[in-house]
Amino acid sequence: MTKFRVRVSTGEACGAGTWDKVSVSIVGTQGESPLVPLDRLGKEFTAGAEEDFEVTLPQDVGAVLMLRVHKAPPKLPLPLGSLQPDAWFCRWFQLEWLPGAALRFPCYQWLEGEGDLVLREGAAKVSQEDHHPALQHQRQEELKARKEMYSWKTYADGWPRCLDHATVKDLDLNIKYSAVKNAKFFFKVHSAFTELKIKGFLDRIGLWRSLREMRRMFNFHKTPAAEYVFAHWQEDAFFASQFLNGLNPVLIRRCHSLPKNFPVTDEMVAPVLGPGTSLQAELEKGSLFLVDHSILSGVQTNVINGKPQFSAAPMTLLHQRSGSGPLLPLAIQLKQTPGPDNPIFLPSDDKWDWLLAKTWVRNAEFSVHEALTHLLHAHLLPEVFALATLRQLPHCHPLFKSTGLGIGGFSELIKRNMEQLNYSALCFPEDILARDVEDIPGYYYRDDGMQIWGVPSLLDTQEALVQYVTMVIFTCSAKHTAVSAGQFDSCVWMPNLPPTMQLPPPTSKGQARPESFIATLPPVNATCDVIIALWMLSKEPGDRRPLGHYPDEHFTEDAPRRSMAAFQRQLIQISKGIAERNRGLALPYTYLDPPLIENSVSI
Repeated sequence: MTKFRVRVSTGEACGAGTWDKVSVSIVGTQGESPLVPLDRLGKEFTAGAEEDFEVTLPQDVGAVLMLRVHKAPPKLPLPLGSLQPDAWFCRWFQLEWLPGAALRFPCYQWLEGEGDLVLREGAAKVSQEDHHPALQHQRQEELKARKEMYSWKTYADGWPRCLDHATVKDLDLNIKYSAVKNAKFFFKVHSAFTELKIKGFLDRIGLWRSLREMRRMFNFHKTPAAEYVFAHWQEDAFFASQFLNGLNPVLIRRCHSLPKNFPVTDEMVAPVLGPGTSLQAELEKGSLFLVDHSILSGVQTNVINGKPQFSAAPMTLLHQRSGSGPLLPLAIQLKQTPGPDNPIFLPSDDKWDWLLAKTWVRNAEFSVHEALTHLLHAHLLPEVFALATLRQLPHCHPLFKSTGLGIGGFSELIKRNMEQLNYSALCFPEDILARDVEDIPGYYYRDDGMQIWGVPSLLDTQEALVQYVTMVIFTCSAKHTAVSAGQFDSCVWMPNLPPTMQLPPPTSKGQARPESFIATLPPVNATCDVIIALWMLSKEPGDRRPLGHYPDEHFTEDAPRRSMAAFQRQLIQISKGIAERNRGLALPYTYLDPPLIENSVSI
């Protein structure tokens, strides 16, 4: 006979404890023991508890390979006559057979209903024992179960594959929001709707009366960054800076030759560049940059309050003075086909013409950001990575341990972008090089992102695998935070980032006035809906897990613990450097400050 002490740790979350009965068997190189109940008088496995059980096995099973856990409802009725399946959040099991001799089996997951779970020891290394028939069989069974639980559904409209579940309620507990996070999220939603309803904005389907009236809306949960936006939104320098450090800092690229469908002339830009300065000379110096929203050309638009909405596909030419001068806009064309009904707007134009042209660009930024940069690149693609991980990798695997247009227009944009998306565009350093923006001053999204990435490039070498995994982790953590956290800051003053436009793009100059500018902007109720949504999606409602913090202790061996500690020290130094730089900035760039980055897409 062999004696073990089994130590079990239950999570502290609401509802983590269980009345169900738990049994274990030990799988070793010489066989598997029978199930042994972990039982004593009263309730075991209460939330936050660590409990010891003495276990005696009838025979020696050899070197321990796995721990099989079985959970089943008690034979007697539950208290208060409950008939609901009793979920249990198990943190870990530990086997002890001599003082100081122990094996830890990380779990860190919800176990729902009746069933078995097989756990491997947390410090287990690849060895000949990994080829043992018991382990091979168990891997096949686990893989089969995972593929059934996390099944694919393919959409014919070009969207990436998603979980084949009708509602969030159908999801496994392990991939849902926690009960606490869910409650905070819905409380936040309710409070926002209540506040705007009391102010009389929520149900108003008409136009804003003036920019002054919008200021009442602006008082909705102001932030220092939002106040800066309100103070500077009409300035050319701020307009240009948002291509570098705003919520969509991924489109700007160096311009080596002017597109043929963007016929900007030297005479047009002379008021900014100065007399005698040619566009060709600036192109050769590398001081011109282009933001092209051509992917929006011809995309279908939405209907709001019974009115069809409008979209543009602008091109924006920007200039960077030599040295550290500000990036400034030179010219804007709102449609892709040049012609007399598609004027090129310039900083020297009438104030309202130029402001309207810039606002159309900001509307294009909203559409591309929300549909592609945010939804597709930072949510739907990470969902594919996450689902593949859930389906293919066991919990003991190292990767598991660290882990305006309407829906029609969004679908069309996603399909277009998926057709041209490639691996290099997802790798941060390669994307920076491809856009040739590695030396443009004041590009803090690039600077901070390069520090957090830190890696060497085909998937036929260990280095290539490291780069691929880094891309997945970076996309799901740092990149998502960079393009998500600033949504409310940029949008709460709606004219800076209008979600939709109610009048078509101008076909001539000299027509824009304050009244027509406001008439082009979204109606009151649409403004409220978007601002509430972006307020909710910009900040975590609780239960945060910052980058580099791993409360679930899947690793128990020394080497990965040292790696995690080194990573955490590096993130602390990066954060100190960002704080030091931000002290000298009128508008601090904080979206890639490591303590503010979540370990993964979590909102």
